[in-house]
Amino acid sequence: MLPASWPSGLPAEDSIAERLLVVRTMARLALRLPETKTTVALWLDGLIDDHESSHVDAPVRLSALIHRALIDSDRVPASLVPRAIALLRESTLTPTADKLCNGCRRCQSSSHVRGRDVVSQVLPPHLAAERFDPDHHWEEHSPISSVLRTLHTALGELVAERTALLVAQLNSADAATRYDAIAMTKDLPGTLPRPVLTSLLGLLPDDWAAVLVIQGGFSQWWGSRLRIAPEDSELLLDAVADHMATLRITYGGDVWATDNALIRRAYQEAVMTLADHRDPRALPDLVRSLETRVDDWRALYGVGAYPDAAGRLVPLLADGLRNIDPARPHAPIPAGLYLSCLADLKSPLAISVITDTLTWASRHQSWGVLTDALNALATFGHDAQPSHSIVRPLTDAPDEAVRAAARATLDALTTPSESEV
Repeated sequence: MLPASWPSGLPAEDSIAERLLVVRTMARLALRLPETKTTVALWLDGLIDDHESSHVDAPVRLSALIHRALIDSDRVPASLVPRAIALLRESTLTPTADKLCNGCRRCQSSSHVRGRDVVSQVLPPHLAAERFDPDHHWEEHSPISSVLRTLHTALGELVAERTALLVAQLNSADAATRYDAIAMTKDLPGTLPRPVLTSLLGLLPDDWAAVLVIQGGFSQWWGSRLRIAPEDSELLLDAVADHMATLRITYGGDVWATDNALIRRAYQEAVMTLADHRDPRALPDLVRSLETRVDDWRALYGVGAYPDAAGRLVPLLADGLRNIDPARPHAPIPAGLYLSCLADLKSPLAISVITDTLTWASRHQSWGVLTDALNALATFGHDAQPSHSIVRPLTDAPDEAVRAAARATLDALTTPSESEV
């Protein structure tokens, strides 16, 4: 038997997090001590049906509902997800009263912008997240998110049910619940269901959510943890491009370099996602970044996808290489990154730029740059044969890595391409 003080102890907890912890602890107790299961189940039933007690609000009832189902059976009842969604909507109702501001301007700073069109509103104190930080996206912002994650775990491979639950989370009136749901989408098995993708893309007007959605899910730089069905790729890219257009209208043409750190990150992540898919709509921003050298290190990871634009890109990459300090060839941007971009473009225009780099790197005995330049030149094969006289002396360079790269490059330069055989 359970101590009589357990159920009555719940009202004494002021924090919603503590009340949810009590519910979870009781459910775990029932699983570990089967003799308590009946008593705990009755107690949870009482919480689920309690519509009057001040301490039993919708989040508590939601937690009780989920844990009651989990201790009752290994099979998830068909009614569980619809009932959970109904309680979720009750849990995240946002009052319409205007939020009082004390003039600190913290809510307007670039690191705390939650969306351009979001009206300041009062959130329930147990659901409002005081601090949103894209660099700590693994942290949960709403106390009910752990309860919802438990339900997702229990649902496992039931994708239809999990899809319905995630759509409700992503469309919640509570920002904290929405942001936590973005992370949960990455745990869905298989490709992303269209309703979830649509709901995710619907969050893009919220700049902080846009960073989480694009950076955490679709950016190859950050791992691209969401798998998109081929037929949904166009939907994704069009939504991202529309998001970029909206930001340009709102913040001016050069959003890539805007002073607002959050907006800049959201925009740059969108550009790079388009570049990952070789979408031509990313090219103007990549070119502008290389011209102005504003966050050009990021643009360099995308330019190799546009060989048709080599006429515009190769001169910009050449300018970047000319600004490399031979004494510090890896700062602030490694020379090897420029050289790999030139190799990716596969344009004959790049060959002279690479051979010029070989000349100055050899003069300054910058062995790392020499190795990278030789490797880049080798990708052009027989087309770079006129560079033979520059490469040949490097087979006797003092550095072993340079000698090996030079020999490999000579082999590539003297081997005819398949079209010439």
